[in-house]
Amino acid sequence: MNPIDGVTAARPQPFEMNLPWEDYAFSRRFYDVVHDWDIPTEKEVSFIASHLKSPESRVLDMACGGGRHAISLAEQGYEVTANDIGGYPLDLARNKAIERHLHINFVQEDITSMSYKGDFDLAFLICGQLGHSSPADSQAVFECATNSLVKGGIFLLHLWRFTDEDRSTYTRWYREKQPFYHSHPSVVQRHQLYFPTERTKLIRDYAVDSVTRQHRLFGISEKEYTLKELLIFAAVSGIDLIKTYGNFDKKRLTRRSSSRIFVFRKPY
Repeated sequence: MNPIDGVTAARPQPFEMNLPWEDYAFSRRFYDVVHDWDIPTEKEVSFIASHLKSPESRVLDMACGGGRHAISLAEQGYEVTANDIGGYPLDLARNKAIERHLHINFVQEDITSMSYKGDFDLAFLICGQLGHSSPADSQAVFECATNSLVKGGIFLLHLWRFTDEDRSTYTRWYREKQPFYHSHPSVVQRHQLYFPTERTKLIRDYAVDSVTRQHRLFGISEKEYTLKELLIFAAVSGIDLIKTYGNFDKKRLTRRSSSRIFVFRKPY
């Protein structure tokens, strides 16, 4: 990429991710932008609950965001632990749980370095979040999730299927409708690259705050993992794939399914 206003980007790589999750204000802006993207919480929670054998099951909500799944499951009586790397959504989720008189163990941590050992009957990671992890980090997620489960425990994984736009390379300018990268809406030059061998898209956004003129280059990647890659992660982790679905209504997974849901089980 050429220099932009004095900023020179390193050579594009198939995988980059440098969003400032440690910044509390950024985690709030991120949540405010993405939390209401027409998400079918009721269907997702119903799907998750259908894989729980006991009303006393222990559940791990991985990368829980604002806690919509954790809260709904706790309201149904399940024992829930929920984690996220962002500080703001966790505080928001804790406050929601307190208002509803629910006991949920919210933990700020990275899902690639969890240390649970046989603590849960089911763990789930949905909304395509594994796609933002590199292969090495994805392997770590699988291993952490597997270690967190009891024997016979279930790991639910939901990923998106790439669209034609995801598999394209382009450059365009846009103005944010609400603040995301900086304190005020930014003017953003977006450069997307697609790496077909790695099935990975890289988005590089050069964002300039419209008020303060603060500017920064952000790298965001997403990988469309193949079934073969997921099976390798599972095999190394010691967990078995037992079922696939094309959506949360449990329709059959096909090449046209926009959602890809995988159900893994830890051997007894």
